[in-house]
Amino acid sequence: MMVVVTGGLGNGKSAYADEWAMSLGREAIRLSCPALPYESIEAGRPLPAARPGFVWKQFAADSRLTDKLNEINLESNLFRSESRVVVVDSLSGWLRARIYEALNAGAVFGEHAARVEKEWRKLLEAVFSFQGFCIVVTEDTVTGLALDPWEGWYAGQLARANRALSEASHRMFRMTAGVASEIKGHRAKRERRHERS
Repeated sequence: MMVVVTGGLGNGKSAYADEWAMSLGREAIRLSCPALPYESIEAGRPLPAARPGFVWKQFAADSRLTDKLNEINLESNLFRSESRVVVVDSLSGWLRARIYEALNAGAVFGEHAARVEKEWRKLLEAVFSFQGFCIVVTEDTVTGLALDPWEGWYAGQLARANRALSEASHRMFRMTAGVASEIKGHRAKRERRHERS
């Protein structure tokens, strides 16, 4: 089961994802990175207080995020996958961090974008093939004139990923100023393209 939480920066996506994690399983692994790449993971949110018997673990969602997701997926037997929730927080922050690393290394956009895109595609494959409960945090894409090639590329990659996440997810929520709106789920069903007249 995949739950997606989206919205703008600072609207409460991470806290809402944590609430979902505690409602779905008996243990949770938060794979977390800062929303902005120049912030440290230590400066981020602490793990929330959990109910008795619930266990939290946290690991950095760094350049090894794909490997970490695949490792968790492989070590999960049926019982474990039904009781454990993985929170990926966030895809947008992870992609932003890879671009930031490229810029700091002085990489030329045309040469480096292909390498970052390859890593990005592998990460998305790991997310979509994950067995068990997975909560994915991402951001709505907002861009202005996108005069910087990295900005336009980032917005395009994230928008395509968000559409794919919307299709694959069981439930999807948008956070606005700390308030969640269900945009896909039991009460909010999307019209399918083939059903249109």
